[in-house]
Amino acid sequence: MKLREHVAVITGGGGAIGRAVALRLAAEGAAIAAFDVRLEEAEETARAVIDRGGQAAAFALDIRETAQIERAIAAVEARWGRIDILVNSAGGSARGQSAELLRAEEAVIDRILGVNLHGVIYMARAVLGPMTRRRSGRIVNIGSIVGMHGKARLLDYAAAKGGVIALTKTLAMEVGEHGITVNCVSPGIVPRDGEGQDPERVRRTNFLGRVGKAEDIAHAVAFLVSDEADFITGHNLVVDGGRSLGLKEH
Repeated sequence: MKLREHVAVITGGGGAIGRAVALRLAAEGAAIAAFDVRLEEAEETARAVIDRGGQAAAFALDIRETAQIERAIAAVEARWGRIDILVNSAGGSARGQSAELLRAEEAVIDRILGVNLHGVIYMARAVLGPMTRRRSGRIVNIGSIVGMHGKARLLDYAAAKGGVIALTKTLAMEVGEHGITVNCVSPGIVPRDGEGQDPERVRRTNFLGRVGKAEDIAHAVAFLVSDEADFITGHNLVVDGGRSLGLKEH
């Protein structure tokens, strides 16, 4: 119970990675505030935490809207009196709407940048008040190896995730004097339910020979918010089974 009496805000708390992070941090004693634009899915995460004996609450939130963020953060502080951890897990690519830049729609580009980058900035800004007052805090952003290496027809998503990695480093420089660490976890392929991806094909893309799981990302986040990572900041921890090492030889 390393996180007993800690409060963790998790955006995208109803998604696969967000839920895995919520359950992992709750297992260490943290109270969980699950934020998601889909309230029903955030509520499912909160129930899963409570069913395991933890504390949790769900909040509907579009992280592109600063007024909504301010209200949600105020509600978390009113309920628990503190915020110790922020995990920026909300995000995602446009998938079927993605296209090469010459054919990309401005509305799609704006939405992808808003959810994956602007929302991360706004959420980080919102928790800095509570964290600086306590002179401690942990912020972990979920990036992507696409933000490190790029991917054709995902230019908006790659730009946003690359921005998240740069944001992580820059914010770490700004807030370290306040006892706040800022780090990033960049997953490789972590299939979501219902995506129809071929597990065998996914397995062959990395050097460990298995499919990545949301729990793999959650374990990395749990380390970065722990006391063991107290002297780590501005770091991008890649969790991809070696996919980003290069092509496998068959």
